[in-house]
Amino acid sequence: QIQHNLGADIIFAFDECTSPLSTYEYVKESLKKTHTWAKICTKEVKSGQALFGIVHGSRFRDLRRASANFINGLGFDGFGIGGDLGDVTQEKRTMINILRWTTPLLDETKPRHLLGIGLIEDMERIVKEGIDLFDCTEPTRAGRHGIAYTRAGRIDLSKAIFLGDKKPLDPQCSCGVCAAYKRNYLAHLIRAGEITGLRHLSFHNLYFFNSAVEKIREKIKKGRM
Repeated sequence: QIQHNLGADIIFAFDECTSPLSTYEYVKESLKKTHTWAKICTKEVKSGQALFGIVHGSRFRDLRRASANFINGLGFDGFGIGGDLGDVTQEKRTMINILRWTTPLLDETKPRHLLGIGLIEDMERIVKEGIDLFDCTEPTRAGRHGIAYTRAGRIDLSKAIFLGDKKPLDPQCSCGVCAAYKRNYLAHLIRAGEITGLRHLSFHNLYFFNSAVEKIREKIKKGRM
């Protein structure tokens, strides 16, 4: 109902996101709740909003497959793949296995959204596994902690070494922050606790991540992915 009231274009069915420490028995019982809520949500959705169902099952192959089959059969407009994926990405093989168990069972004419995943190093890999959409708080979370993403890697602007650095955050970046400010000024803002500094880094990081997605789109258009 909250999502209806907000007027969001894409909304997700109610679900339980289980802990990566949950046992098989707990996850199996959790799926019953998530699947019951999914059926209720399909009856409540109003026109003009795309309702996505969420596939769960944690790291358990049979539960993931059972959930994918169930959610796929409810007529959702798209699918979310969720659970504890944000934690298992440290084991990249586990994440890819979950996608390979799940995506082949979902209607390929409908979008698949990987919930909470979107680091630069993960993007191409998950797209190749059939993911169309994904989300991640990393660009703004890093920015709030004084971290900027660059082609040379992450840099921590809270370190004193950057107070004398007069280069842009990323010399090859064309965002407004890199065009207008140098590392030394941004480092000063971060060390002074100025919220403007966090805003600038967040803007740059969002631009940097969006540029990475744009490059993936171009590879797809050119048949290179």
